[in-house]
Amino acid sequence: MFVLVVLQDTLKIIPSEFTKTRQDALKDEINSKYSNRVLHDIGLCMAVHDILEIDEGFVQHSEGWIWVKVKFRVVVFRPFMEEILIGRIRSASPAGIQVSMGFFDDIEVPADQMPVGSEFNATEGVWVWRYEGNELFLDLDEPVRFRVLRSSFLDVSPPRPKVGDVDSVPVSHPPPYSLVCSINGDGLGLLSWWE
Repeated sequence: MFVLVVLQDTLKIIPSEFTKTRQDALKDEINSKYSNRVLHDIGLCMAVHDILEIDEGFVQHSEGWIWVKVKFRVVVFRPFMEEILIGRIRSASPAGIQVSMGFFDDIEVPADQMPVGSEFNATEGVWVWRYEGNELFLDLDEPVRFRVLRSSFLDVSPPRPKVGDVDSVPVSHPPPYSLVCSINGDGLGLLSWWE
């Protein structure tokens, strides 16, 4: 679920950070720049793990901060295919369910990956699995175990506004990193089903 990734960057240490050690100031800068950020084809960066190399810093003309080349490792959320994870049902629709892990919300279980015999109950707004004469509801905010089928990265560079178009309404964009998962299988689905 989590992997360590080696990255390199040139970061700045601003004068208010000069009271800290160079290592602590750089860790703070790495965390502020990379934490909770999706790097294309890498995953969701969580936090800096450690710093591997720090080069000598340099000061640009007319700047008061120090630029430092640094090589470091970050903890990245990127589950492997077929990995089993646990989250909570965030929402449900006829298209499937959305699952959240608390720190990551872009997890989709499409309708064709629900257990056989499942259907969406529009009155309740939840999915129902009919199994051996029982109706098992997939209620919102219930813990659910799911299998990762695939992950997708999407370049979501912000669109450029049209010149002179002041009345344009911002549109929602697809997430830069998302998972497509399944709850169709033994041991998958609500945790309460398997207790």
